[in-house]
Amino acid sequence: MAPEALEGYVIDVGCVRKNARDDLLEKARTHSRDCAMMGHCVESGYGIVTDDDELTVLDPDATPQVVDVVEDSNTEEGIRLQVQREEERTPPR
Repeated sequence: MAPEALEGYVIDVGCVRKNARDDLLEKARTHSRDCAMMGHCVESGYGIVTDDDELTVLDPDATPQVVDVVEDSNTEEGIRLQVQREEERTPPR
């Protein structure tokens, strides 16, 4: 299967859980770099919120890559990322 490209605002799963679903896109647009780098936020993993308000939680293996990008970013809030993911196929039994 071909990789799927997603683009949107990065937000940690901890902040996803503590915000109302109706406010998620706005929270992601204003989510701070400092918050995304807090220890418990890094440990919770990350998601991408697209402009059409869809949330995709990223695989835990993506966390180190997201941390690297966010650390290197000069953007203080509303960090946008583009990620590619492939659907994991389960072999037939």
